[in-house]
Amino acid sequence: MRRNVLMIGWELPPFNSGGLGVASFEMAKALAEKTKLFFTLPFKFPIKIKEFPLIFGKVKPDEQPVCAYGSYGNSDVLKKQVREYGKNLEPKIKKLGVKFDVIHAHDWLSAPAALYLKKKLHVPVILHIHATEYDRCPHLPDAEIVEIEKECLEQADLIVTVSHSTKEVVKKNYDIDDEKIVPLPNGIDFEEMPSIEPEYINHLKQQGNKIVLFVGRFAGQKGPDQLLDTLPLVKKHVPVKYVFAGSGDLFGSLIRQAAHHRTLSDVVFSGFLRDEQLWSLYKIADVLVVPSISDPFGLVPLEGIKYKTPVIVSRTTGAGDYISHILKADFWDTERMANLIVSLLRYGPLRDEMTENAYQEIPKFNWKHRADALIKIYEKI
Repeated sequence: MRRNVLMIGWELPPFNSGGLGVASFEMAKALAEKTKLFFTLPFKFPIKIKEFPLIFGKVKPDEQPVCAYGSYGNSDVLKKQVREYGKNLEPKIKKLGVKFDVIHAHDWLSAPAALYLKKKLHVPVILHIHATEYDRCPHLPDAEIVEIEKECLEQADLIVTVSHSTKEVVKKNYDIDDEKIVPLPNGIDFEEMPSIEPEYINHLKQQGNKIVLFVGRFAGQKGPDQLLDTLPLVKKHVPVKYVFAGSGDLFGSLIRQAAHHRTLSDVVFSGFLRDEQLWSLYKIADVLVVPSISDPFGLVPLEGIKYKTPVIVSRTTGAGDYISHILKADFWDTERMANLIVSLLRYGPLRDEMTENAYQEIPKFNWKHRADALIKIYEKI
């Protein structure tokens, strides 16, 4: 008999600002093949999903939150929306007349709503942690968000984290029992998507340049500034251009940093890219670098491997815990990271071996396997 699952989400593609929306969608899609799943969003978006029904908390937000940091920000408006999410959902959930077996929520944005509905519906809650406040803003975590996370982690019946390292963060910073936390890495969609050749990047390659790629938010957590510091070292050995695909608060700072290094002509800022444009960058890049200061899992390394791009990650990127054929450096070790980049750019046999072996590891990240694992977790509560 299929379980009735109420998944409390915050975003879905294409109305997403980060990896949470992508992971939530792929997870829900895989689970919907094995359960009767309903997915909620805080507001009504012009989005059509055929794999599972959507439930919206409100028609539209009263106010638009200002993103101060991270994917979503920490504004008072956002916190108000988070607090009211469960109340807005309650009448619509009850109107369905469905007896749910489990409520599955993602991160602090959805957790308060899940716990509110737990009390109203008497249904156990699984809290899925993709990132904590200590990951998003390690130097200055928002005290109110930390408190929300702690309260929700304590009240959840079971916690799923996207990596072993995230489990340790939850145990250490929120004083949660080990037995209550189950690490389960994210998956990836295996289907290779159509791509659009980026003419300007192709032109740079035709001029004899190698392409080093960064994909992600321009935020301290993701470490784009750490990568940019390697450029003066790398260009001493290889003609190279760095392509930064993303957007964020550090954009102006990165331009000034490149100007300071006198490398501005060697840097391309492509803006935030989706789908075909992003896939094409993975295909054309010679090396993908994920230099995150803190990234609980990170889908970007898997996406790069999927398109057979050699990948370097920081030791604080959770995906590195699960992939053997991937090169690693401490995010702060500019010299080692530069040496690894040069090695992959100059030595074809090393690049080919790392790429092919990493590609062979991808099948273990099948979302269908993740769905099976989640259903077994549901059975524990």
